[in-house]
Amino acid sequence: MLKSGFGTLSKVYSLDVGLKRGFVTSAATENRSSIFDELSVGLLRASKSPAPSRTICAEIRFLEQADYARPLRRSLARSEVRQIVAEARSSVWPHLNDESVRLVSPREFTRRWAKQGVQFQLAKLKGAEGLALFGFYIRKLGDSRLPLICVNTAHHPAAIGAAFTHEMGHHLTGRLFDSRKEHAQFLADTAYADHLDDPEELAADILVSIGVFPGPIARKILMTPEKAKASQSAVDGLPDSVSAAVLKYMNGHYGLSFSEPSSLKLQYLAALIHFAKLRRALLAEYDI
Repeated sequence: MLKSGFGTLSKVYSLDVGLKRGFVTSAATENRSSIFDELSVGLLRASKSPAPSRTICAEIRFLEQADYARPLRRSLARSEVRQIVAEARSSVWPHLNDESVRLVSPREFTRRWAKQGVQFQLAKLKGAEGLALFGFYIRKLGDSRLPLICVNTAHHPAAIGAAFTHEMGHHLTGRLFDSRKEHAQFLADTAYADHLDDPEELAADILVSIGVFPGPIARKILMTPEKAKASQSAVDGLPDSVSAAVLKYMNGHYGLSFSEPSSLKLQYLAALIHFAKLRRALLAEYDI
């Protein structure tokens, strides 16, 4: 089903002459953006069913109990992780793992990365189906045969930044490991458990984890057993997921607060658990 959706998307974009030599950005016409938004949701439907809150809660509980050390070692060796970080530093984030990745506007993301040989599309997808999707990456699209990164700008800026980083991670790691995947690779709200068994997804997630929690910050706020009772107020009835220091950091640095529960905050909480636990595993297993 995914390949069928991918074929439809390719057909639509191959009609656009601008794709042959340029980049698709948020400056695209409203008509084309509307078509793209519809196709984006169609691709999401083809890949998975929209996730109700109870599914996200199950994802959160699974992620809390998951052992991240084993899948990390199974998927990527220490040398490969170092190679991923080195490639990212040389290509996109020169200060990766030294300081936190900074949030900028979606258009600024695309402007900064315009030399990376990637097409960009910004889609504001709302509603249950749209918000289940953060973004996706397609390795070759249209007559240009260039990769495409699509990011859903209906989300909180922190989630948008994570999506940009994750999808650019696919572009960088795909070049490193000579990926042959041609279908769309999604970042969706209940995908994190599956990422633990997928080296390519885990590699992209590593860049998000290190970008959000660079070494000095990660050692300070992640390598502690203390949990925040306040985190229970984020999602009533769920066990503590992250420390008070992490919650404070996310609010202060990225403007993401979990003080008011909502279905969207559940999505973000699942993401935070995943990226924080992955970052702890990188420190504990590889001292990275």
